[in-house]
Amino acid sequence: SGFYLLTRDNSEWKVSHKISGFDRSAKFFEFSSNFEILVNHEYKGVYILTLANDYRSIIEEQEVENTTKAANSSLFNYNGTIFYAYKNGVFKYNRSQKKFEIDQNLSKIYIPEDYVSGKMIAIEDINELWSFTTNEIIYVTPGKLTNSAEINRLQFPSKLRKTATGYENVSKLTEDKYVFGTTTGYFLLEKQNTFQIENDLTFTSIKVNQVDSIQKAVNLVDKTLLPNKTNNIQFEFSVPNYQEYEITYYQYRLDGLNEKWSSWTTESTANYKNLPYGDYKFIVKAKVGEIRLPNELYYEFRIDRPWFLKPLAIAIYVVGILVLILLVHNLYRGYYKKQRRKIVLTKEKELEVKELENQQQLMAFKNKNLQQDVENKSRELGISTMNLIKKNELLNSLKTELSQVKDVTELKTVINTINRNLNTTDDWRLFEEAFNNADKDFLKLVNDKHPQLTANDLRLCAYLRLNLSSKEIAPLLNISHKSVEVKRYRLRKKMNLAHEIALTDYLLNV
Repeated sequence: SGFYLLTRDNSEWKVSHKISGFDRSAKFFEFSSNFEILVNHEYKGVYILTLANDYRSIIEEQEVENTTKAANSSLFNYNGTIFYAYKNGVFKYNRSQKKFEIDQNLSKIYIPEDYVSGKMIAIEDINELWSFTTNEIIYVTPGKLTNSAEINRLQFPSKLRKTATGYENVSKLTEDKYVFGTTTGYFLLEKQNTFQIENDLTFTSIKVNQVDSIQKAVNLVDKTLLPNKTNNIQFEFSVPNYQEYEITYYQYRLDGLNEKWSSWTTESTANYKNLPYGDYKFIVKAKVGEIRLPNELYYEFRIDRPWFLKPLAIAIYVVGILVLILLVHNLYRGYYKKQRRKIVLTKEKELEVKELENQQQLMAFKNKNLQQDVENKSRELGISTMNLIKKNELLNSLKTELSQVKDVTELKTVINTINRNLNTTDDWRLFEEAFNNADKDFLKLVNDKHPQLTANDLRLCAYLRLNLSSKEIAPLLNISHKSVEVKRYRLRKKMNLAHEIALTDYLLNV
């Protein structure tokens, strides 16, 4: 790798020596002066190399900063100017500023999507510059009326040229005939046989079908209404082209489905399946090589609505929805009425329960008060009874002591007074009233169960009801303790009580 100097000895070229100072390989280089070389390395950039006066060494190396490193880029000399070409344009070298500047006219040669190689070949004796793209061979000639170069395009796809990228070459044989080298040999090209477009883009057929059914052609003139199930459509179109090296490209779109153009393609058929109902407009355009045809072709059609979306069906849906809404409304209204009734009944039951609870509380309160009254009256009755007992005991004691006095005449008046106070009739009346207030209807119940009992028997029952002992009862009846026991025995017999039943317990449970 690097540079070598060759000298001509008679008719032979011989290697003189290697130029030291630069050991990198490079495909393209051009002399900008006797001692300055521009070298292009695709992956490292463009360098300016300065040669020694004896051409034996590189004394200075400088990178051109504003160049883009690019694969398949190249350097070439055209009309005394050095150019750098790659995918994004053609740039001419400004020697005084040592940088490249874009050449707007020559940059029109390249279209990024058709770029193949930046290799350009200048044929100096006729002042032509040749270049290669994916689908064309391009040659540049001086302008006839202006200083701008004229760019001429010949349709010749790279897949037919079979040239090695970056190593393309062309030589002139005669005025209009050129020879091009390929990977397998060469081919000849005559410029006067370039293609002129004289044909229009046309539809060859439009076919429709249902799923899994046979296609049938439709009218190409009038707007067609297709049944909803016939929603698969195929468009076939073409441009009559009889040139061997010309390739026709098509681009299309279907308004109503997608407003975006398809990519350019050589396929002359467009298929659409399962299209929804609606209005459509199919548009197609074409180009031969890079030359676009002036006319665009279009076809309008409509796919009918399905039966369930037609006006009658929609009207039925609307009526059905209204009926359904009305039905749901009535159901909800009935449901809410039922719920409201249920809530009212629940509230009424709650109020009834609350009222019962209040009544029970009131009754409990009344019972508590009554119980309190009974207890109070029982207390009063007990106090009254004890007072009677003490009074009678006192009077009996006084009577006994006074009876022992010998002068009975003087004491008669006192004893009569004591006897009057021992009269238990009034005491019993007061006691009975108090007892009935404290223990309502007891005497009546006993009298109803045992009508054979006398008033004295009922009085004894009352005292026993108060759970008084025989000793406590004796002064109340103004009799002895033994007499009380006799009265108790007789009372049991009148009541026909069994031997095992205690008289006091029986009276307490009446």
